[in-house]
Amino acid sequence: MPDIKLRTLLPLLALATTLAACADGSGVVTPPAAAPISTGTWYMHEANSEALPARISDRFIGVIFEEIFVDSARFEIDATAGTWEQRFWTRVNLQQVEDRRDFVFDQGTFVPAGSVYAFTSTVRARAFNVQVINATHFRTDEPMAFHTGAPSVVGTYRTTAP
Repeated sequence: MPDIKLRTLLPLLALATTLAACADGSGVVTPPAAAPISTGTWYMHEANSEALPARISDRFIGVIFEEIFVDSARFEIDATAGTWEQRFWTRVNLQQVEDRRDFVFDQGTFVPAGSVYAFTSTVRARAFNVQVINATHFRTDEPMAFHTGAPSVVGTYRTTAP
């Protein structure tokens, strides 16, 4: 019998805790505010938990195996204006032989969106989130390879060069 009462009380306790977290009593839980983002240059240190250069995409084009690596990336952020510029350098291998190197430039605006910042490009169809970890470290979830079905890349950026 005590197990049944505990199972009944746990969901009610969770609901009461959730409602208590609402400052205005509306029943709507507001996400925590995003940590401040600093103006300056931010350098990519990792892509998908791999040190650079890191593979960010692979696929078969017909019978040809293509791999895309990010060699370097950086953001220039103006926190006061809510603007950003990004430059990144990629390398494309076909059948494990370097085919070409590409340079990508992008820029746009950003706004706080709950616990993250929503970055939107003014150059290409690209939008992604940035989560500030602390004053010298943030994480992105961004498209970096531009082919159909390309995976998103989780990037780790710091204010120090790698």
